[in-house]
Amino acid sequence: MKQEAKWLGRELGRLDLSRASPVVNVGSSTRYFREVQQPWIDQDLFAPLRRRGGRVIHQDLKADDGVDVVGSLMDPECLARLAEWSPRSVCCTSVLEHVDDRRGFAQRLTELVAPDGVLLLSVPRAFPWHPDPIDTMFRPSVDELVALFPTMRPRAAKVVACGRLLDLVAGDLPGAVSRLLKPGRGAGADDVPRASLRQWLWPWLVKPFEVTCVVLEHA
Repeated sequence: MKQEAKWLGRELGRLDLSRASPVVNVGSSTRYFREVQQPWIDQDLFAPLRRRGGRVIHQDLKADDGVDVVGSLMDPECLARLAEWSPRSVCCTSVLEHVDDRRGFAQRLTELVAPDGVLLLSVPRAFPWHPDPIDTMFRPSVDELVALFPTMRPRAAKVVACGRLLDLVAGDLPGAVSRLLKPGRGAGADDVPRASLRQWLWPWLVKPFEVTCVVLEHA
């Protein structure tokens, strides 16, 4: 979300370029998503780094325009391909709520970060169920998110207020509704039916969204 991207972008901008770049954007989605559907992702988070001469490596499960490395972070071959880019830092936004093995995934993220690099993380704190393809409903506090990374320490942390539903869908109403309502699996391995409008829409018309954001470095 916009405020989330601004907060992460400011923290990335505080780092020396040699420490911040190259940065791996884990679960990047497509160029269209980052630059057209939600343009603040590129404008506020990655474009300032590129203007300083930095590089961004986009990783995702799907092969599409704007994805540099295709594959799962849990696949050693994907990790090897990412290592060829010699990354310093890692950015992983709104991904941890969509993986079954959070601790295993957190370990892979830790391994990607260079000794002097940082890990920029965000996970929804207050946000509706949104399967992609699953949503485990992991909605951590700062302490809960930091605890997933026992060999790292927080450099910065904040629960960022991100407005309400109309702020999120402004300019992309069809796409946002499609993403929030699409079928998927819920927590664990059990199938969960498609969420109805009544399940999630009404409370979130007035309830503000929040995102837990942290920047970690090796201890």
